[in-house]
Amino acid sequence: MRTMNKSLVASALALALSGVAAAQGLQLRAASAPSMNAPSISAPAPSAADDTAVQHDSDGIAAVVGNEVITDYDLDLRTRAAAAQLAAQGEAATPQALRQQVLDNMIDQLALAQYARDNGIEVSDTTLQQALKQTAANFKLDVAQLRQQVEAQGMSWSEYQAQLRREILIARLRQRDVASRVTVSDQEISQFLARQRSQQQAPQGDVTLAQIFVPLATGADAAQVAAARKRIDAALALLRQGHDFAQVAKLDSAGAEARDGGLLGTRSAQDWPDTFIEAIRGLRPGQVTGVIRSPAGFHILKLVAEPSAAAATAENSAMQAQVREIVLNIGARRSRDAAVKELDAVRDAVLQHRIDFATKAREISQDIDSARRGGDIGWVLPGELPPALDSALDHLNPGQLSSPVALPDKVVLLQLVDRREHPLDARQERAVARNILLQQKERKEFADFVQDVRARTYVRLAGSDS
Repeated sequence: MRTMNKSLVASALALALSGVAAAQGLQLRAASAPSMNAPSISAPAPSAADDTAVQHDSDGIAAVVGNEVITDYDLDLRTRAAAAQLAAQGEAATPQALRQQVLDNMIDQLALAQYARDNGIEVSDTTLQQALKQTAANFKLDVAQLRQQVEAQGMSWSEYQAQLRREILIARLRQRDVASRVTVSDQEISQFLARQRSQQQAPQGDVTLAQIFVPLATGADAAQVAAARKRIDAALALLRQGHDFAQVAKLDSAGAEARDGGLLGTRSAQDWPDTFIEAIRGLRPGQVTGVIRSPAGFHILKLVAEPSAAAATAENSAMQAQVREIVLNIGARRSRDAAVKELDAVRDAVLQHRIDFATKAREISQDIDSARRGGDIGWVLPGELPPALDSALDHLNPGQLSSPVALPDKVVLLQLVDRREHPLDARQERAVARNILLQQKERKEFADFVQDVRARTYVRLAGSDS
């Protein structure tokens, strides 16, 4: 067995412990999947992690974090989900090591959420309901169908909502206490651009991949290897004849993602296996690799999308965002907390369609120039806004609203209207490079922040006396 790649495990945990549905270890299926009934959930495929899971009582307590508990049942569910994700990527981890990393991640989540609440961060019921609708829509479900799928796996609806609320709390905490404080110097930007121009680098930023996967059992004999190779070669032949990748994946791939056309998802290039990154080097979006061998079997990869920010720096183009804002100044007449609560109320009202964002911007926004345009600040590139606002925009799709963003002298509510690709001049190229560096620093700063919060949180593991 290959030694566990810690960055890859972190990637699997990011999929298995965030993103709402996956955070619960659920295998949600889109409503469009062929079925006569409501979409069903397929439990994660049995894996090596199951050997660990069965040793624990489902009603037992794995850890106490502050005033909350992590049950063995939840821990085992999420460990199986992480193991399944690793297997689909051609990687493996020992059951005990993977279970420990999943537990550490769950402890961090609870500690961060408690810290956020203790420091005045709140998530309204309206925000939670909107997030549930968005999660359901992502899987082509309505909220009732989402609840049906959640409960079919034995997860209570109340716990599912509590987890989602925690994720929103953590996102707001990260933006308020980390993203808003990160800075990048002009010298760092110049050095970054010089490195970009001096060498052809492997992909950076976010990479989206799909795969066709034919597994091999541990200790497979020569005949089994030959049969698997014949199957993957046949799939590759179909692709070279012009057949659609997604259709071939649905028919010939054994991966859990086959029903989704082989789509593995999007994550940072550094979180994909090195074997995958080497295989896609030089590919353009839409192109496929040859056959790749991993400890788990054979793969064919398709580069669905490559990192927009890093690619933009090299190709002199980047994604612009059309943005609206509502600004409340902080001063003697209004504290930061009061401004945040006021804009939270505005956000809820917009989400409930009781008010229009542009109309409200004209009424209350204290940035005179944008207020008269209904909050419209035009098209902006990554790096042209303060880092905290850039970070908030990064997580939005067109039409969505940010949480209130606190800056030193004001609090801002953003609405992303649209995105488009835009050619860069030298100044804009530096702005995009600045944004890339800010994101890199923010990840590092947040990792340190998590460690600090964890160290100050009461944690008692099962079987521990302290």
